[in-house]
Amino acid sequence: MSNNIPLSIALAPLSMATTSLVTTGLETTTGPQSRRSSARAHQPSLAYRRRALAKQIKQFRTIIAELEADISSFSERAIAANSDATSARERVRYCTQEITRITQEELQGNSGIEYARALRHYNDYRRANPNDVEGIRSRHSEATRLLGITNAAIEEIIKPLRLEGESKLQLLTKANEKYKTLNDDIRVLTREKNGLQNELDTMTNEYRALTINQNIGQGNIQRKSKKRGKRGKRGKRGGAWTAKYKKSINCRRPRGFSQKQYCKYGK
Repeated sequence: MSNNIPLSIALAPLSMATTSLVTTGLETTTGPQSRRSSARAHQPSLAYRRRALAKQIKQFRTIIAELEADISSFSERAIAANSDATSARERVRYCTQEITRITQEELQGNSGIEYARALRHYNDYRRANPNDVEGIRSRHSEATRLLGITNAAIEEIIKPLRLEGESKLQLLTKANEKYKTLNDDIRVLTREKNGLQNELDTMTNEYRALTINQNIGQGNIQRKSKKRGKRGKRGKRGGAWTAKYKKSINCRRPRGFSQKQYCKYGK
């Protein structure tokens, strides 16, 4: 009868077993891989994170020190620019006052008196002889000539002061612009420095927390190692044997000198 069994029926158990083995194999191979793929990413150790933070803290401190140096340099330049502006402003004020004073003195001097006399004579003649065009024109020309002479004398005297005042005024404008630009740069650098300082404080606090956690972890490891050492020493030193331990000793094959002595004399 066994020779007449169809080939498909005879091979059916074998195919089922093969299918189950393949399926089982797939399950055993895919299971750990799926677990590994879904596992969390590797977290760096406390020591590694401390070293990385220490490096970042050092870099931030270097950058902050450079920013502070730049701010100090800009502040000194701003102070110098403000001092230049103040000096130029005072000099412009002095030149203006001197020009006004010299002009008044010259107008009250000989040339000024002559011009004032010619101007008064012109006005009186114009009112007394309104129809004498030539007479009015000649007297006006004389007054204008004297005024030109007076102004030329005044200009010659105040020319150095006027040139100095114009120069100081230009210097004052440049100093004010420089002072404003430097103050804007100082504000930008200070804002950047404050932001970095806040980040540095945060990293420093994190570094301290990591240091505390690492010290706690090292303390736990040391306590565990001490406990293990004490247990080992207790076992080596020995002590009173329990009844359970005594029953477990095989006197046919004693282990160690103590068990041999116990089997020989202890029973």
